[in-house]
Amino acid sequence: MPAFAPFSIQSMFPDMKDIANQLILSWARKGAEHRILATEDYTRLTLDTIALCTMSFRFNSFYTDGLHPFVQALMTVFTENTARTTRPGFITKLRYNANKEFAEARGVMRKISQDIITNRRANPTDKPDVLNTMIHGKDHKTGQVMRDELILEQMLTFLIAGEYPCYIPV
Repeated sequence: MPAFAPFSIQSMFPDMKDIANQLILSWARKGAEHRILATEDYTRLTLDTIALCTMSFRFNSFYTDGLHPFVQALMTVFTENTARTTRPGFITKLRYNANKEFAEARGVMRKISQDIITNRRANPTDKPDVLNTMIHGKDHKTGQVMRDELILEQMLTFLIAGEYPCYIPV
């Protein structure tokens, strides 16, 4: 895929550096007495970098005290998915509040992802990022383009797969 060719990855370095600088500056702003929560900051670093490099979208995680709603929802989904692997299915079905919170979190993630796609379609750019590749790329055999639903699912996959190795429930 052209978006993952060496030159394309190399063109992402300025965005990667931008996010890394935001992390360092956030530590500097907070001062020497501030306790750094590395897990939280690396979660922010990872998600902000993936979002900026692949979709030209900024979570701006280092400019707020709280997490972006997408990131909050992602943590809810991770926590519940992890818990579901250790409990019987019938117990999961009985956890109505947790299931409702899980469904709402998934809805938040999907809405934000759809908003990113809608915004890109309304404000096109020629940046050769992954989102543009998915929106404008055509199957070389059929000539078909990806449906928004499939683009949305791929965006979620990038963010979740990129984040999962860094996630440690706190």
